[in-house]
Amino acid sequence: MQTSTRTASTLQQTEHVLTMPLQHYRNGAHNADTPQFHFIVPLNVGGHHYTSTLPVLRKHEESMLAAMFSGRHIVVKDKDDRYFIERDGTNFGHILNFLRDSSRLPPLDKVKDVYQEALYYGIKPLADILRRYRPIREEEEVARWAEQCPAAQDKADEIADLVLKKFADTLSRTSRVVLQFDQEPCWESVHLEGSTGVSTGSYYKPHDFQQDESHKDHKCPLPEVSMGEMSEKERGKTLSFFDHYFEKLGYKVEILPGECREAVWSQKITWPGDGLDSITIYCTKQIYTLTFA
Repeated sequence: MQTSTRTASTLQQTEHVLTMPLQHYRNGAHNADTPQFHFIVPLNVGGHHYTSTLPVLRKHEESMLAAMFSGRHIVVKDKDDRYFIERDGTNFGHILNFLRDSSRLPPLDKVKDVYQEALYYGIKPLADILRRYRPIREEEEVARWAEQCPAAQDKADEIADLVLKKFADTLSRTSRVVLQFDQEPCWESVHLEGSTGVSTGSYYKPHDFQQDESHKDHKCPLPEVSMGEMSEKERGKTLSFFDHYFEKLGYKVEILPGECREAVWSQKITWPGDGLDSITIYCTKQIYTLTFA
């Protein structure tokens, strides 16, 4: 009988703890303006209903949730007496799961979204863990590059406008934009045997070509966007930025490197008894073709 009485008493105490408001006092006296919270906390996060407890919500003192339910702020309630948070609550359950158990991490397809929520709510331990994931690391590198190189964003906007115009003009499901980074002139000399019509590949650059000034004004005809001068590393980062940027806009982008390959100079050579050969100089400046679908 004594055991039964003790059990009932324990249950009453537990029930009292779960339902009593947490009282806050200043200078030993209760402040009527200070919010009072029950141990169990009903939440409305942008229309999504959740239920948690004060210890869970206050788990990380530096977080927004801990501040909201610290008693230092007035928290708005909805008509059903749930504490309202003006935020899309689709992924808030993953935040609560981590607060309840730090081993509970979101599935890979939710990592990007939950990472943004972790930043918003100031759940630093969760954000630090998710930052190790490849999609987050790549996005942050891309964001950093956009800050370091504002021209990359400007060029991305220019390319986006050009793509939209091409789609409008042709109604094609795919579109291509060719871009080029500033670079030193690059030439390839190709020897074509007149008797066989077969190219023998790279050849020396004739003296006459070196003396001819006309090719120095050559401009590659294909590029539609000039990217300016960048190092090889900067080019790679800029192209990666474009890939991520246009993916967010809903495009599938394929980036293919190529060469100008326009003939800028040619000379015919007559060999006694061997017929007529030719030497052609081609521009080999690198270009990039971005195919959008």
